[in-house]
Amino acid sequence: MGDRHKRWLGLAGLIALAGAARTYQIQAQSIWFDEGWSAFAAAQPTPLAAWQADVTNPPLYYLLLHLAGQGFGGSELGLRWFSLLWGLLVIALMYRLGCDLFGGRGGIGAAFLGAVSPLLWWASQEARMYTLLAALLLLAALAWHRLLHAPSRWAWAALWLSELALLYSHNTGPVAAVWLNAVTLLAWLVHRSGRQPDWRLWLAGQVGVGLLWLPYLLTRFVQLQAANSAVVRPPSLSGELLWKLWEALWAGPWALVGREAAITAGAAAALLLLLALVPWRRPAARWLALHTLLLVGGLLAGLAILGNEAHGRYLVMIAPLPLTALGSGLARLGRRWRALTAAGLLAPLIFAVHFTTTDPAYQHDDARSMVRHYAETLAPEDTVLAWSYADRYDLWYYWVRLGVRARRVTLSEGGDLEAVLPLLPRDGRVALNVWYTQRADYRGMMGCLLENGAVNPPQAFSVYGMTSLLYDAPSRDLPMLQPADAISSLATLTAAAQPRPSTAAQAQCLPLQIRLNQPVTVDLKAVLIVRNSLGWEIARADAIFADAAQRTSAALPAGAALSAYPLLRLPYGTPPGDYPVFLRLYDEQIAPSGYELTVESAPRQLDLLLGWWRVLPGANWSGVNRTSDLPIAADISWNGLRLLAHNLQGGVLRSGEALRLALLWQGAGALPALELAGDGWTAAVPPSDAGSGAVRLDWREAVIPASAAGTMAVRLPDGASLAVYTIEAMPLRLDPPAFAASTDVRFAGVGSLVGFTAAESFDLQTDAEVTLVWWAEAPSERSYTVFAQLLNADGRVIAQSDAIPGAGTRPTTGWRPGEYIEDVHRLRFNDAAAPGEATLIVGLYDAATGVRLQMQSGEDAATLKRSILIR
Repeated sequence: MGDRHKRWLGLAGLIALAGAARTYQIQAQSIWFDEGWSAFAAAQPTPLAAWQADVTNPPLYYLLLHLAGQGFGGSELGLRWFSLLWGLLVIALMYRLGCDLFGGRGGIGAAFLGAVSPLLWWASQEARMYTLLAALLLLAALAWHRLLHAPSRWAWAALWLSELALLYSHNTGPVAAVWLNAVTLLAWLVHRSGRQPDWRLWLAGQVGVGLLWLPYLLTRFVQLQAANSAVVRPPSLSGELLWKLWEALWAGPWALVGREAAITAGAAAALLLLLALVPWRRPAARWLALHTLLLVGGLLAGLAILGNEAHGRYLVMIAPLPLTALGSGLARLGRRWRALTAAGLLAPLIFAVHFTTTDPAYQHDDARSMVRHYAETLAPEDTVLAWSYADRYDLWYYWVRLGVRARRVTLSEGGDLEAVLPLLPRDGRVALNVWYTQRADYRGMMGCLLENGAVNPPQAFSVYGMTSLLYDAPSRDLPMLQPADAISSLATLTAAAQPRPSTAAQAQCLPLQIRLNQPVTVDLKAVLIVRNSLGWEIARADAIFADAAQRTSAALPAGAALSAYPLLRLPYGTPPGDYPVFLRLYDEQIAPSGYELTVESAPRQLDLLLGWWRVLPGANWSGVNRTSDLPIAADISWNGLRLLAHNLQGGVLRSGEALRLALLWQGAGALPALELAGDGWTAAVPPSDAGSGAVRLDWREAVIPASAAGTMAVRLPDGASLAVYTIEAMPLRLDPPAFAASTDVRFAGVGSLVGFTAAESFDLQTDAEVTLVWWAEAPSERSYTVFAQLLNADGRVIAQSDAIPGAGTRPTTGWRPGEYIEDVHRLRFNDAAAPGEATLIVGLYDAATGVRLQMQSGEDAATLKRSILIR
């Protein structure tokens, strides 16, 4: 048997083995979002309808799949079998290219790597156009090299047809056209001649291809960016990205890249083999390297223009070229080394198949299981809401096949509140499909809308890639946005929803809108804080600001409008009453404790009073499927009441410290007074006005006497102890400690700042330490927080510390007349800090309200030192 026949026999064996590997588990995974488009096009009644099925992609693949579907059918196997056939043709074309450039052994080496390539294996099991693209690009490369050395009519026709087919098969087609023209120009320059390929025929052919592509270019391609996803994630060129792209050749699914050590090690070994084995002195090897670099560079540039993130699927059409070069190096080895190297190159495919078929994290989003769940749980009056820039054809594919009776509504990605509200159903339950890979609702708008007024959070059901949140009969009755005008240094609050009267068991969605006053480098967020009559924070909700296209403040210019959708829930058992709701604007990098807000005729404040939540009686806590978050469960009966839970855990307290008590009662009787009993002293803790109701949350506060020491018990009227604490007495200091500079700043009813110590300069790399010395006038009714800040020349906070005096050990409620308190603060620099001069200011504020305590002079902050050098 001659060498040629052996090679043909070897090629047939490789194709057969590749076909078996690609058929293995081909139906195991669900049809996912992109494949849903393919299924939709294949199911169209006419070829013309298939041609027009997807406005975001060229139509050739869809037309061919539709025609093939007449024989293969519309099952998972039928849809994916078409890609598998193109994948097998890729192996044959790699063989032909390898033979043309490196001889028969080079062809077999290229075919072997095509057969065992994890990326080509993965693409052959996808009902998408990627193996078609690989076959067309290989055909173009074959034709181009033929034109370089042995021009023929066949080569010209193959080049033009493959180039035109690439343009009509995928949005990356123009990258291939640019590559062909760029590499041809380089060939003319290298050979100093425009005869190979002939420049006249080349230009004429490119004009012809361009004219044939022009209708698609003008009608659809130029509108591609607007028709695509509103979520823009362009790639950023870096060494890490280039390595990820190389590793993708040896990983298969993109999710495997960088996740498994075996795959990473295999990619590193393959790179070494590429560098060591490929015959780089041969022009053909250098041309293949140039082809690959031009195509990858053009691909990344195209993705950046379109705003699409890099993904391994875009490499499928390029992958055969470097693999062909590596196959030529494999062919140069002796038989034994060739066998060992081939076995090593087979390992990545084995690993890829193993990881993909055993770990859901490397598989498709499981739309099939999700739709099966909808079929089993939803009724005809129910609705499934799903986000997408177009219909969710992954859900559509299984909807009828699995017998779902509920309605399906696709919400337009990038649609804002006014566009979404008309699409919400007016009856039945609503299942919100949350698809992890699409940040279509980064603000949480839908969850806020659907849970507004609801007693219970939604029921969650998750499969790989998505979650369904089932809301029972959402109210769809949202608070109306009211104009607002609160200004911070970065943004202005332009509108906010006011809380509506409701029972404590119901959630409230309170949308907010801001306008950027300047470009910012941070993602602005909002936190809503609900406080009780004692000033405690009893509930909070955080939300990020973004526009309808899910762009956050860091990605938007000055003047841009953004919204946030915080959802508030009150604690289990919250009694009726009026509760203030405060807004704080912050970010996690520069101002994690918040930006000061200014409103007309009001002092600057961190926490802006947004409105009052009137909590109505009548909450049906028995119908609420959540329980108290108080840490201590109890079952104590007293005078017709049952104590269900409380927060009294015992431990260590300090004299002057406030003890916060939270107790959950069941029953309609009057709440009892509690007693603090220490060594030689007692103090009554009267009941709160927790109203009436079957379940009541009872908040109380008591201050430990400044002279207390020893142990203390918290007792019911019958003497039953709820908890025991150890009281640490603080030493009384009547002589002032040493300090560097004197000052006289008096806060009426609390005390005076009599001195401080601060360095002349601070290093940005370390915290700035400042020591304050206070003289106590009397214990305060409320516990005040000390703030110490460094301001730059623009008045912007660049470092700060907020703390109870004495690092939390000396609350102002425990200050004894005439004593001195040494108060050390370490000011942490934020991202806005830069070398220059700064000013040190200090003051007090009520943490419950965010309102600063005014000094006797009427100001709300004392300037202690100017011209501090920041280096």
